[in-house]
Amino acid sequence: MELTATYSPEDNKLRLYSSARLDSETYSRLKAAGFSWAPRQQLFVAPMWTPQRADLLMELCGDLADEDKSLSQRAKERAERFDTYSENRAKDAEQARKSVDAIVEHIPFGQPILIGHHSEKRARRDAERIGDGMRKSIKMWDTSKYWTQRAEAAIQDAKYKERPDVRARRIKKLEAEQRKKQRTKTESERFIKAWSKPGLTMQEAANIANYDHRYFSGPTEARPGGISLWDATQGRYEPQPKVEDITARAIQSHEKTVAWADRWLEHYGNRLAYERAMLTADGGIVADKNAPEIGGACKCWASPRGGWSTIQKVNKVSVTVLDNWGNGGDDFTRTIPFHKLTAVMSRAEVEAAREAGLILGEQPIGFYLRPKPSQAEAVSEPAKPVQEESKVAQSPTIPSGIQTPRGPLPQSQQELLKPRPGQSQKRGIGL
Repeated sequence: MELTATYSPEDNKLRLYSSARLDSETYSRLKAAGFSWAPRQQLFVAPMWTPQRADLLMELCGDLADEDKSLSQRAKERAERFDTYSENRAKDAEQARKSVDAIVEHIPFGQPILIGHHSEKRARRDAERIGDGMRKSIKMWDTSKYWTQRAEAAIQDAKYKERPDVRARRIKKLEAEQRKKQRTKTESERFIKAWSKPGLTMQEAANIANYDHRYFSGPTEARPGGISLWDATQGRYEPQPKVEDITARAIQSHEKTVAWADRWLEHYGNRLAYERAMLTADGGIVADKNAPEIGGACKCWASPRGGWSTIQKVNKVSVTVLDNWGNGGDDFTRTIPFHKLTAVMSRAEVEAAREAGLILGEQPIGFYLRPKPSQAEAVSEPAKPVQEESKVAQSPTIPSGIQTPRGPLPQSQQELLKPRPGQSQKRGIGL
């Protein structure tokens, strides 16, 4: 029997391929470690990497290779399987419909069940079969539609995970987990240093154990909850442990924690190197392609609906924008990380849009952007005579200094410019 173990950094999963059926003992060990059998793929898979699962595969296979199939390839194969399921259920629905047609073709249209007639029993049986067939046909069509949607979702999910902004958020989460494991390692190293002090007395050991919540021994009949290091230093149990035994047990426990943290830190380091390399290959997030700057604009979850937020401040890894809950209240600041920005405009781009008259309803919080007219529309639009422009400028109905619009606004932007109920006209659109 040949066993092959692989790891994929794209989905952080461990997989075990077997050329034959596993024995019951190995199967039980895999199930206890969190592996599950994927019948369509003919392999065992674990939902995430852990040191224990990796050690088990190393013990069984002797090596942990890289996964050959990428996330997109697996998504494509999964979508193909779902398409097959959908086609099969569609065939079942069609077959159920044809069975119903075969039953009703010999029954006259509108013929009721004749009570007391010799055909009553068969007519009732046919009616029941027709009802069952119609219900089965409807169920099969619904199941076919379900698998079609699953196939589309499999492709979309793979594309979503490869998006730069999603990858950047994954990197932030991995960095947080890495810092957490580093704190655990640093704490254990500090306790190892304290317990390793030469000539440690029982009182000093008790002072350290007051902060070090580890156990001296596991559960026993007399002490089901185990004996902590603090309890071991208080002389509550016979025989009284020596300070050297307490120190050795504490150091041994923390050394295991340091080794365990090192495994996780190595894993997080490798995953971060992979994710950062892939993010760089994709061109980075929108903030990498167009660096945010004060006076520029961005789109994020705090922006006006369909509009842009004016960047008030640029921080190391975030920007500061204004918000007012969208109800025209007082403005307040929000800090948005770079990886949560969906679009960025530089200060020069904002100025160019302002000079071109493309900015609508500008407020300190942000603005809306008028779509640029296409080149065909600009060519087809006739030039206005100079005399007509002077008449418009001198018209008493239009105050001086007010620019006339270049054309009617889209219906969506007209709705955005309407004041909300209870909103003062002075604040304009209440961005």
